Amino acid sequence: MVNKIQKKIYAALKDSYSKPGYGLEDEFSGLRGPEVQTSDTASDWEEKYYYLLADLENTKKRLARASALEIEGQRTELLKDVIKLADGLDLALNHISGEDDSRNIFQGIQGLKGILDQFFIKHEVQPIEALGAVFDPKIHDALGVVRNPAAIAHTVVRVERKGYLYHGKLLRPAQVLVAAG
Repeated sequence: MVNKIQKKIYAALKDSYSKPGYGLEDEFSGLRGPEVQTSDTASDWEEKYYYLLADLENTKKRLARASALEIEGQRTELLKDVIKLADGLDLALNHISGEDDSRNIFQGIQGLKGILDQFFIKHEVQPIEALGAVFDPKIHDALGVVRNPAAIAHTVVRVERKGYLYHGKLLRPAQVLVAAG
């Protein structure tokens, strides 16, 4: 069965090459012509070369941009995971008492938090300073509204979870409670 199909394909190709304009001799016949025709062919090939070269450069640039975006996306995901560690350290610092028994644990957690803060500085991750700021839905996530006569309306009175910016872009919004107006 395969041999029959191969024979039919071979016969069709043989017929197409026998027709004028389909053979290799027709493809390169311009090279055997007068000097003017050779010059035109050379300029055609040179033009094709420059178009292909430009296309290659554009492809390189496009791939470099795509790679940079992919790396940035992976870095953002990694930083989101590291932020969870920062949340855990903040929670531990808030719940450890200042008694002598837990003083060493408290200092250890503070040391780890300092290392993590240096990591954030190195990678240009900034915490959002939300407490006392006017509520901004672009960087804050309101968990609720509370009555607080001492606070100005629509300001953040409590931060439940810190928010972070990465290269000036929102990495994670701050979860906050807002003063009622």
